[in-house]
Amino acid sequence: MTHKERLEQLIGTRDWEGLMQMLGNLSNMELRRMERVMREEVLTGLENDLFWETLLHLIIFKRAAFISGVTALTHLAKDGTLDFEVESVGRLCEHLKATNQESLVKMCNMMVPELRTEAQVMGMFGAFHVENEVTRLAVLLKAEHDLSYYLIFKTLKLIEDKLVARKCCVALMKRQDDRAFNAVCLIKAYFGLDDLPARFSLTIEQYELSHIDRDYNTFIHVLNGKRPRI
Repeated sequence: MTHKERLEQLIGTRDWEGLMQMLGNLSNMELRRMERVMREEVLTGLENDLFWETLLHLIIFKRAAFISGVTALTHLAKDGTLDFEVESVGRLCEHLKATNQESLVKMCNMMVPELRTEAQVMGMFGAFHVENEVTRLAVLLKAEHDLSYYLIFKTLKLIEDKLVARKCCVALMKRQDDRAFNAVCLIKAYFGLDDLPARFSLTIEQYELSHIDRDYNTFIHVLNGKRPRI
C-alpha cells in the first residue's frame, strides 16, 4: 500500500490518531512530498465536511506544512457545496486564534482567488473572523477575478473613505491591465478622486454612477469597458 493509499484509508475512516502517527513517522523529505500529495491529490476529492475535518487535523499536526492545503477547496467552490458553517471550520479558527492568529487572514488570502460567489466570500470572512473592512479589502486585492473587483467596490462604498479608495486604486493600477484600469475608473468616478497619477480611457458620467453596482452583471458590464445599461 502506497503512502497516498494509506492516507486515503485513514482519512476515509476518520482515524485521526492513525493519521498523526503516520505523518509523524515520515522523514522531512517524505513529509514535503506528502504535503504536495495532500494538497493536489487527496484534499481535492473530499466532500465539504471531510475536507475541513482533514485540514483541521493536518494543521494541528504541522501548520506551516499543511496550511496551503486550503487552496484545494476549488472543487467545492465550483460545484456549490462549499460550506464554512461546519464544526471543523469553527474548531480550526479557534485553534489558529490560540496559536497563530495571523494565519486566519493568511488562509483567507489563499482562499479568495478560488471562490466563485459573493456568498462564499462573505461566508469565509465571517467564519475566519475577518470583520474589518480595510483588512477585507487587502484580502480581496489578492484575487483578480470579476467577483473580487465587484466586492472591492461594494466594500469601499461601505467605508466611504477617499484615502482608502485611493490606496486601492494605486494597488490596482500596478497590475497594468485594462480591467484593473477600468476598475480604477469606476472607483475614481464614484469617489471623486482627482489626483490619481494616470490617464484613463473609460469615462463615467455622473448620472451613470447610481447604476454601476445596481447588480453584479451591470458592474461587470461596465468593468468590461461598456456603458451601464440605464
